[in-house]
Formats: sequence, structure tokens, C-alpha cells
Amino acid sequence: MKRRDFLAASAAAAGSGLLACNPSSSTGGSDGSEAYRPPDAGHLGIAHGSVWGRRGVTAAADYYASLAGTTIMMQGGNAIDALVAAAATLNVSEPYMSGIGGFGGFMVIYLAEENRVVGLDAMGRSPAASSPGTMTLDDFDAGYKAPIVPGALKGWAAALERYGTMSLGDVFEPAIQLAEDGFVISKFDELHTNGAAEKLGRFPSTTRVFFPHGRPPRMGEVISQPDLAASMRHLASAGADDFYKGDLADRVVGFLAENGGHLTKADLESYEVEWRDPITTTFQGHDLYAMPPGSCGMSMFQALNIMDGFDLAGMDLYGSEFAHLWLEACKLALADDDRYNTGRDVDIPVDRIISKAYADEQRAKIDPARVASFSGEPLPFFGTTSLSAADRWGNAVAFTQSLVSIYGSGVIAGDTGIFLNNGHTFGFVLEEGHVNHLEGGQRAKGVMTPCVVMKDGRLVAAVGAAGGYTIPQTVGQTITKLVVGGMDMQLAIASPRMAINRGGGRTPIPEDSVTYLEAGFPPGVYQELADRGHHLVEPGNMGGVQGVYRDAETGALAGGSDPRRDGHAIAW
Repeated sequence: MKRRDFLAASAAAAGSGLLACNPSSSTGGSDGSEAYRPPDAGHLGIAHGSVWGRRGVTAAADYYASLAGTTIMMQGGNAIDALVAAAATLNVSEPYMSGIGGFGGFMVIYLAEENRVVGLDAMGRSPAASSPGTMTLDDFDAGYKAPIVPGALKGWAAALERYGTMSLGDVFEPAIQLAEDGFVISKFDELHTNGAAEKLGRFPSTTRVFFPHGRPPRMGEVISQPDLAASMRHLASAGADDFYKGDLADRVVGFLAENGGHLTKADLESYEVEWRDPITTTFQGHDLYAMPPGSCGMSMFQALNIMDGFDLAGMDLYGSEFAHLWLEACKLALADDDRYNTGRDVDIPVDRIISKAYADEQRAKIDPARVASFSGEPLPFFGTTSLSAADRWGNAVAFTQSLVSIYGSGVIAGDTGIFLNNGHTFGFVLEEGHVNHLEGGQRAKGVMTPCVVMKDGRLVAAVGAAGGYTIPQTVGQTITKLVVGGMDMQLAIASPRMAINRGGGRTPIPEDSVTYLEAGFPPGVYQELADRGHHLVEPGNMGGVQGVYRDAETGALAGGSDPRRDGHAIAW
């Protein structure tokens, strides 16, 4: 769609009410049916509101996973138990986004009894054999060389061992049952499996499971995964280390070796997750906690700090002024992300980058009336998912995990049922001299940005997102809508978003980026941003946000799940 056509179509859609989400924070009628009724004909309501409960809530991008997490809490588990159960279930019912073979993720946990926040880095490492001389960009994208050491499973196990109350077997049971019985393909599943059909079709071990009728499954069909169920039952008994040091490790690396892959048993055996102190900043009177580099927590904090110096209370969060300033703040933050952010053990000036003084310097660079013009095309979804949980004892956790691209490498590891990641794509680059230049045995950079929000020493929210480099932008917008706009969690998640983005798994720095707003902003905003110089294109990847919230006065728990995905929060 040409730029002029897109602007015209966006304005027409806004004027006719043909929109996906409603940015109004109206509370509506007492029965909840009016909760998202638009203040005018320019905005349509969303499908559902926040769910509320007193004992526990799980928010995941797939309703099977939300159900699994909350079921575990009904059985006496805490938020960490629920989170691992949900993460494992996503391995089954959202297999294109994350799983045992995923390249890892970041977890931020609020521990109520200790009144502190802890962080877990479960990002994988590149195989020792990976180098610019042995890899191409095609190898990064798909196939047997694409996987790095999977970190997700070891992260699940580490969180469960240190802060959970249940065994791996207990929390794996919902996922195992679902893998054995089969999950029903949704429209979202159908679309994304069709979109990855060419990649998946190259690997017989994959098509045997996911193309049971010789084609991608359609909505309403059932996919069973007995091999995956068997692998999970084995891990439940033998322990997560078996995937790194035992029989399952031998089966995975043996299969890859037969097909020219790089990952070895030594790569798996040497891998460890790392507990790390979160970084922190303040925003609008709230305390925020996120993971240090190589997550994008540092970059999200810089953008929020820049925005904190503007009169946000006096701005329309759906007006062109806010949109322009937010996009410019994100560009400044992501330029620093490309310059500094890495999973390597190097010195990064984190304290300066997330300081209020540096935000003042960056804010002074923003021209409120104009911006450089970018061009480009919409970008695809990436294979990442985020989930959050909170329990009756006041604990909360946000975790973002990934296969990287849709279905990762496209490869199921032989008869294990386990999809393997393509972690080279986001974790590294081939460009000589870049901070994330590919070397063997290096911890990957990740864009995931789970965050815990506190105020006056009390938990407010735990939120995270999927979506490549849109993640720090969408999490930051959700937090802004919560603490500035006073929206509930579901509306803060579901209402229209904006983003800058870039192809190839690279940081969206200005010279090669696109800018887009979802339908739902007031009609004039699109043209007003274009007049400032923003080159808007048809909206592409807007990711998927999941979050939980705690009422400060009553302790009641709420969950919100992104309608852009298949999720629905479930509270108890």
C-alpha cells in the first residue's frame, strides 16, 4: 500500500469506526458490558476486559497456557510454579513461539516475603563452531546450523528449584496431557503455520508431526505430539539436566550432527543460566525493574526517562504530540541499543544510559515539530512469547521466552518432538566490529524486556511482550497507559500502539527503519505525524503483551492478555 493510500485508508477507517481497539479509559456500566464502549463512533470496543481474582492469575499468549498456570495455583502452587507450567504448555499449543528448544529468555520475579525483585538470565550461547567463516545469513535463519544452545528449559528448572514449591513433573503435567491428547488449531495457529509452510516443509522430522495430512493444518483440526509428550515425561523423571548432559542431549546433538549442524554435547554440557540483579529506574512516581543488558530493559528505561521529562499528564496519549515524542524517544534509545547492548561480558555504561541526567541530554535533541523521513515495508511477526503470573501471597513474575523466528529453525530434533531455535538471528550479526559480532561460545543478545512495576514498596504490575524490537516499545507504552492514563491492564494492552521497526532481526536505528501506527488513533493523527516528517507505512508486527496487576488497597489480582494473539488471562 502506498503511503498516501495508507494515510487515507487509516483516516477513513477511524472515521467509520472500522477499528480494532478502543483507547478510551471509560469505566462504563456496572455490569462491565460498557467497559470499552467508545466515547464516539471513532473507536470500537475490544473482545473482553481485565479478569479479576483473589488467589491467582496467569496471563499468556495462549489460553491453554493461562489455564495450566492458574490450575497449578489452584493445586497450591505459587506464581513461579504457575509460570513454569504455562511456559511448558506454550511449548505444546504455541509451538512456533517458544519451548524447550528455544534460545532462552529473561525472567523478572517479585518475591513478596523478601520485598525484592530478582532477575534470571536464561539466554543461550552460540555453539563453539559458529563463526562468520562457518555461517551465512541463510544459516542464521533456518536449518540445522541455526540453533544456539537452548536456555529456556534450564531457566524454567532454575526458577522452580529456587523459588517454586512443586516438582518439574508436577508443573509439566498439563503440558504432557495436552501434547498427548492434542490441541485444537486456532485461526492464529493456522495463519502462522501457513506462513512458515515453506520453511517447515524442508524438514521431514517436522512435517511428520505438523503436516499430518500432507499440508499445514487448518483451524479446527487437532495436532497431537506424542514424541514431545514422551520427551517431557522423560525430563519430568530424569530432570532438566538430561537435556544438557544425558540421553536427550545425545539424541538432539546426534540428529544435528547427521545433518551438518554445529551444536555439540560439549556446548550443552557447559551451559548455565545466571541470576542477575535487575536494573531499576523511576517513572511517574513508580519504580521499574528490568533485566540488564543483553535484554532491552536498558533501552526501554532510556525512552521512559526521556518521556518522564515531558508534561505527560497534560497530553492525550493518542494525540500526535505524544506519538511524535514517543517515537523520537524510542529512536534515540534504540540507537544506543545498537551501539552498546550485547550479551557479551563487556563494560556497558548502563548507569549513565538509564540516568535522568542523560535523559535530559537526549530529550534536548528532540524537535517537537519535525523528524527525518524513513521508508520501508511492514515487518513480520517473530517467534517470541511473554507470560506473567501473580499469586495470593503477593509474588509476581514476568517471563519472555523465544524460538526467535516463527517456528525457530523450522527443525524438530529427530524423534524428540522438540522444535529448535534459530537464535543466531537476533543474538548475533556477521558485521565485523559490531558489538554483537558472531563468535563461538558467546551469550546471545535478546530483545525481551519483562518488567516489574512497584509503587511505595508495593507491587503494581508484572508485564512483558513478544515482537522483536517492538518489545521495549510496547512494554513501555503499556506501562505508560497504566500509570499515566489510569487504564486497567487489559485496555492498556489492547488499545492501539505505535512502533518503529526494521527487518533482518536488526535494531531499528534511523537509516533503515519503518514507522507505523495501528488503526484506532484519531483520524487526524496520521496526517499530523506525516506533516512532522514521519513516513508511515501499513502496520506490521505489533507483538503481543501479557501482564498482571495487583490492586494496592485490596490485594485483588487482575490479568490482561493481548487480543492480537490467542491469549486470555485466567484468574482465580
